[in-house]
Amino acid sequence: MSLRRLTGVDTAFLAAEGPGNPLHMMGVLLLDPSTIPGGYSFQGLRDFVADRLPALPPLRRRLVEVPGGLALPSWTEAGEIELDYHLRRVAVPSPGGARELAPLVSAMMERPLDRNLPLWEMQVVEGLEGGRIALLAKLSHAMMDGTAGLALMATLVSPTPEPLPIPPAAPVQAGPVPGPIAMLAGALPWLAKQPLRAARAGVGTARRLVAGRNEGGREGSVGEVPVRHCWLNESISPYREVAWRSFPLARLRALGREHDASINDVLLAMSAGALRRYAAPRDLLPDFPLVASVPMAVRKAGDERANAVSAVSVALATDQPNPVRRLHAIRDATAAGKSQRGSTLGEDLAAWAEVPPPLLFSLLTRAYLGLDLASRVTPLCNLVVSSVPGPPDALYFAGARLEAIFPLGPVFSGMTLNATAIGCGDQLHLGLVACRRTVRQLWELADGLGEALDELAIATEGASAAALEAGSGDSSSRA
Repeated sequence: MSLRRLTGVDTAFLAAEGPGNPLHMMGVLLLDPSTIPGGYSFQGLRDFVADRLPALPPLRRRLVEVPGGLALPSWTEAGEIELDYHLRRVAVPSPGGARELAPLVSAMMERPLDRNLPLWEMQVVEGLEGGRIALLAKLSHAMMDGTAGLALMATLVSPTPEPLPIPPAAPVQAGPVPGPIAMLAGALPWLAKQPLRAARAGVGTARRLVAGRNEGGREGSVGEVPVRHCWLNESISPYREVAWRSFPLARLRALGREHDASINDVLLAMSAGALRRYAAPRDLLPDFPLVASVPMAVRKAGDERANAVSAVSVALATDQPNPVRRLHAIRDATAAGKSQRGSTLGEDLAAWAEVPPPLLFSLLTRAYLGLDLASRVTPLCNLVVSSVPGPPDALYFAGARLEAIFPLGPVFSGMTLNATAIGCGDQLHLGLVACRRTVRQLWELADGLGEALDELAIATEGASAAALEAGSGDSSSRA
């Protein structure tokens, strides 16, 4: 392949990385190897991945950066992949449960990816309880967003234990690697268009702000969601904590129907309830609502961008003790946020991300981290809560039945908690990532999600019973 320039958004994920602050994402795939035809072996799984690498272009690319970070970097074909580096085999101590697996995942989350090689790694974890294995996959966010990651996974899984045929692919050849002078010369046309890009971004943002202000006077519209600094917005340490939980999708769907809310609204309400349970005993619960940034996919048919996302800010009503009222507030807030901003925030971010060279972005990141600005500036949000739709049917990876996928998103200084969920089969699998210094008992927060779901279900039953009783009383009085 010829050089393929990254977009500004893709580059921002690289330029915003700092010491102890990588911005990759991970997935924990729990697999039952008893379904593998002929039985499991690491060599067999390794051969499965090796055979499919030619059909997985993102995993074959490596980064080529412009000297000095004066322009956006490019991808080029890496040639032969050092699979023994990218795919490794490890084991967990007995009994091989989630608490034994989590430290391995945390350690992998903490380590930055080597930018001299394709920006991905996998670990096959053996020794899990019940004879299971796990596949830990780590990918640079510059390569793809969550939706694109699911599309990549679709090429590796099959609906039956028999793997799908390997699609034909041309032999892998190393791509061109121009010298520094050639890279700088190739960047000149991009640099020459910077004033035009800045003007277009400014005009586009101004138009959307004017349109938003005009809509702000209409009935039912709301303004921007105010965000205040809290305990989740401190500077980050290099150490990560991970945890995960699964919930029946049917239960979330039923609760959503009861309150005319989406599954994502219920997930946000669960997150709010869990945060209350975690923060209140530690005197960390503020008297104002915490605000979550909720990413939204804006990818259209034929969109080949690695990252095509927007986001809305949603007040989680964590200052509301009643779980039903909390859900209703979140439901209304998500509806207002989507109707007001839609994909326009993503358009603004994408346009402005094309303007500054990576060098400037990196310098700003270093200043932000070095001056501890996270504790001094107003944050854009208090945490991130994301969800993506996953496969509805049973799937197999290299013949092993896929039992669960736990997605793990990045955290950043000043935004030290990320909750990402994916629907898979009849379950919603949710992964939590946090700075270990900020959230010291992340599994307790994970347990709080289930407790918050129970609390909401009980309150819903109570509200329904009260409504029925009130209705019966009215009928009696009318009779």
